[in-house]
Amino acid sequence: MWAISTPVGREIGRWLGVLVTICCLSCPNVTYGYEIYISPTGSDASPGTKDQPLRTLEAARDLARQYAGKETVIVTLMPGRYFLDHTFELDERDSGSPEHPVIYRASKAHQSVIDGGMIIDPAHVSSAEAESEVLKYLAPDVRDRIRVIDLHALGISDFGRIGPRGFARGVWPAPLELFVNGQPMKLSRWPNDNEPGILMGKVIDKGSVPRFGDTSNRGAVFEYEVDRAKRWKDEKEWYIEGHFNNGFADDLLPVEKLDLENGTIKTALPHLYGFVRRDFTRWRALNLLVEMDQPGEYYIDREAGRLYFFPPDGVNPSDALIQVSLTEEPLFAIENASHLCIEGLVFENARGTGIYMERGTGNTIRGCLFRNLGILAVQMGQGATSPPGGMYTHGMPDFQSVPAPRIYGAKANYGYLHTAWNRLAGTHHTIIDCTIYDTGAGGILLGGGDRRTLVPGNNVVENCDISRVNRWDKKYKPPVLITGVGNVIRNCHLYDCDGQAILMYGNDHLIEFNEIDHVLKNMSDQGAIYAGRNPSETGSIIRYNFFHDIYNQHEKSHGVQAIFFDDCSLNTATIWGNVFYKAGSTGVVKFFRGGGSHIVNNIVIDCPPLLQLQGSGGRGGPKAKYGNTELIYEFMHKQNPDPTDTSLGHRRLFEDVDVSKPPYRTRYPWIMDVYGGGKVYTHTDRNYIVQGDYSQFVDPDNLNFQLKENSSVYEQIPGFEIIPFDKIGLYPPGQSPHPVPED
Repeated sequence: MWAISTPVGREIGRWLGVLVTICCLSCPNVTYGYEIYISPTGSDASPGTKDQPLRTLEAARDLARQYAGKETVIVTLMPGRYFLDHTFELDERDSGSPEHPVIYRASKAHQSVIDGGMIIDPAHVSSAEAESEVLKYLAPDVRDRIRVIDLHALGISDFGRIGPRGFARGVWPAPLELFVNGQPMKLSRWPNDNEPGILMGKVIDKGSVPRFGDTSNRGAVFEYEVDRAKRWKDEKEWYIEGHFNNGFADDLLPVEKLDLENGTIKTALPHLYGFVRRDFTRWRALNLLVEMDQPGEYYIDREAGRLYFFPPDGVNPSDALIQVSLTEEPLFAIENASHLCIEGLVFENARGTGIYMERGTGNTIRGCLFRNLGILAVQMGQGATSPPGGMYTHGMPDFQSVPAPRIYGAKANYGYLHTAWNRLAGTHHTIIDCTIYDTGAGGILLGGGDRRTLVPGNNVVENCDISRVNRWDKKYKPPVLITGVGNVIRNCHLYDCDGQAILMYGNDHLIEFNEIDHVLKNMSDQGAIYAGRNPSETGSIIRYNFFHDIYNQHEKSHGVQAIFFDDCSLNTATIWGNVFYKAGSTGVVKFFRGGGSHIVNNIVIDCPPLLQLQGSGGRGGPKAKYGNTELIYEFMHKQNPDPTDTSLGHRRLFEDVDVSKPPYRTRYPWIMDVYGGGKVYTHTDRNYIVQGDYSQFVDPDNLNFQLKENSSVYEQIPGFEIIPFDKIGLYPPGQSPHPVPED
């Protein structure tokens, strides 16, 4: 297995190889033709040569269009920062061809930066000690360390919106953020991130419950039970975040009233499921000037336009790189263009997404670094419009979401109601050798393929290092969210996330050779790979992945698993040849009211039971040792006109798609077999399960769980096949361990 380390540490080693290989790898067998140079110090009146470069991406693009498709065109970005306050657009006019692509590349890997914000001159950073009205709110021992930036003096008046944000809400750009020496600062808060949240007090009013049709949008009232809250009586605009009911549904809500007399907090808006006190329903307060007491915290006085921050330890603001994010649009948009390559660039310091792609074929994003973005690194395919103000679609019956380009928005809610939605992601696109970290709402939104016809997208995410992608939206915004048909996630390292590693929707996907660890760090009733509530989403393969160090952090919750197929899933994926080490709390693979998959030839080390089958309700609760046939049958047959009802089985099987006819009837005959009364059987075979005995492995101390050549496992389990553990995880750029298939 390839080496494991932090994002920044891995980045240094990986890109030594990229410096040499970055151009030739993405477009093999290419004859190079016309080259255009741009530089932040160039001029758009120049010819675009190396000695006389252009200045802007638009000027280079317009020149490249004269040659695009006729010969290979290379647009080389020389080192420096390219500030964008708008989207750089590439369309069909910018397309290359398989033999002659159009390449936008850095002359030196990760030294050409696409910057969606502003660098603050140290001259604009001052001490806050002269601001007596501010100092009285700050702890005496930190007052001399607080710095202030007058944003209004810099021409910045749009600070964006902090909340609401959370489960089932639309996704929109982050507010203005502060980054110091490349590190994201955090809104001032209490308790601090290294401390547990506050247990929910007595709930006086759970608020309205939009999930079940209550459209009154009434906020909740609960007792705060901590004396600390008395300090917040003069705060202007603050929020609470946390889990307010279920372990899978987080929220960030504005506070309407702090009632010191009664010891209660009232939220301005409801939580989808209403507030409930449980053992794991905890909260913390955000955006409080008085709580700016930790290095790395900041606060914006929006009325005065002043940003206050507590510099990280060891950082001198006078010589630090201080940035604020501004641009809300995607930095790049590639729409209906084909055979484009984006290579070696850095995308950072924006409130929105790095690259948006729609339609087209054969585009490649190779060797790029995405960090400090407010939403995603890359979005492949459309999103959907959201209700205004962060409201729930459940609470606004007259609002109609529609697909839209260049936004994330209510993609989750629209996709929940329209499961055959073709997001127009295009085909044969590849995201490879990229590093992604410190994003706000996920890593990559991968799409492609048509669920009605089962025509695959053949889009691939490969050899990408993705972590820390939940700065703003904590759950259901994983390192990779995969939709559509026939797409691939391969050889990626997905880790260090509050929520899931992979959300999987659709059919015939391939998830292989990935390392997945330290996810679900603040989530329960979930799996590192999660899918559910649609028996027609089937036919995928999960093979040769390494899951490890996945723990339940919510006491007395439903727990966590490596793989969770929820709510009447049926044969969602074959699970073959994976290695699970300390992966899960209640089960390694869980079905809730479902089953049907093949779980074969896996290695399970120091884990809970391999298979957890759970279900309740219906006409008798859990029914079978290998799957809940009766509840799946009920789900499939129930017809309910309420689009918010959980029982959408008939609609998803016969309206969104039609499983009774080809291609579904011929490709997945088991769906109609179960619909007609057939049994659900979850097949487990030839799995090596062990507790505490590492004698059969090559180097367990270093997490190398390759079986020894002379392992007795091959005798104990006749037919057990070798798992290519050495090919799992990241590989050096250009050194894929997998043979290139012949045409």
